Amino acid sequence: MMASFSQPLWRSLLLVTLCTVSLQTLAARDDDADDEMDEVTPEELQMQEIPVDERIFVETWNEVPYKKSYFTYNDQQIREKWDYLMRGLKVPYPSAEYMRVQFNKYPFMTDGIEDWHGDYNALEERYLEVWRLFFSGDFQKAREQGMKLGPMGEIPALFSQLMYAIYLAERQSIKYMMLQDVANRAEEYFDVMKEAEDDPEVAPIVASVKLGYAYAIARIAEESPVPVVVARRYIGKIKNSAEEVVEIMPEQPLAHAFRAGVDAGIMRRVGKFTGRMTYGARTTTVEDSFSDALELAPDIPIVNYEYANALIYMNRKRDLNDAISYLEKAMKIRPQFSMDALDVMYSYKRLQEVRLYALNFRSFRKFEKLRRKFSKKTDRNLTSVLSDPLTMEMLNNPDDYVLPPRN
Repeated sequence: MMASFSQPLWRSLLLVTLCTVSLQTLAARDDDADDEMDEVTPEELQMQEIPVDERIFVETWNEVPYKKSYFTYNDQQIREKWDYLMRGLKVPYPSAEYMRVQFNKYPFMTDGIEDWHGDYNALEERYLEVWRLFFSGDFQKAREQGMKLGPMGEIPALFSQLMYAIYLAERQSIKYMMLQDVANRAEEYFDVMKEAEDDPEVAPIVASVKLGYAYAIARIAEESPVPVVVARRYIGKIKNSAEEVVEIMPEQPLAHAFRAGVDAGIMRRVGKFTGRMTYGARTTTVEDSFSDALELAPDIPIVNYEYANALIYMNRKRDLNDAISYLEKAMKIRPQFSMDALDVMYSYKRLQEVRLYALNFRSFRKFEKLRRKFSKKTDRNLTSVLSDPLTMEMLNNPDDYVLPPRN
């Protein structure tokens, strides 16, 4: 009788123990959120969107740290390289014939096109010029010209703005404003694009606009304190958008990588247990989605460095060597246009941060907190490839690195 009684009792005790551990884990994460309250002002908690100062678009932008001539292609070269250059987004080539067909089906695609009187060949040339500017890294001009060409023009325009905000803006505050502006502009198209989501000829455009929206918000959320992330409902917005993009465009490698990165980012901020129970974030989704992305396009730098980040976010130092190997792989990819070039450069900078964490911190949470505090205190954009990698001296003495107020 003792034997028959011991097994159910053992299972009951195990269940109680597991529940206790899980609740303690959840409580610890709640404490983390409470601990981050000292980083947040009441105004930030009430704010649903970051106010955008329009001056940031007329001020002269920083230049890319390479010769733009490396990636400046003529029209014929762009046509020949298009499939490779678009291996991540899968945006269709903007030929005159493509536009003639799609504009007739979806009149909204002509909205916002300035100084156009029905000449599709001339319009093709204008689109190629915007993409040429984006490919070379002339982001401010690409944005200015792309914004005059409707939804199709806004894709290179807003991705130019994304690249500048993340990799070239000196200030965190400017980065956030630019990212918020991308999200605002992309969201304006959601309703009118809905009719085109199931059309395979236009789905890549719809998916790219939605990806730009979600990516912009995700970049704000990843460096914001948990109370801000919760108050602005970032996680739901980002996760829902990530799923939508994959559903609309399952052939888009960046969509799969983004979905994987979202789940890893959730675990980074709230832990595996809370991430799974509250937000549906799973390690299997991360692994499977990155596997899909790497199978579709193994030579995209950002897919490799985001996989490295995901391994750290999920498993901290356990998979550190694997994470470093993916960062090194990203660094070795030979870029053929601006986005890949900047991703490669950032991979090197991120590797220095990972090594800083590995050598000086036992707690990933403490490293992240100091990193956030440094950026907020100094207003420095830590993802900019124009600035030096983070060091312990910088983390310990943030007052020495505070940027002067903007004029």
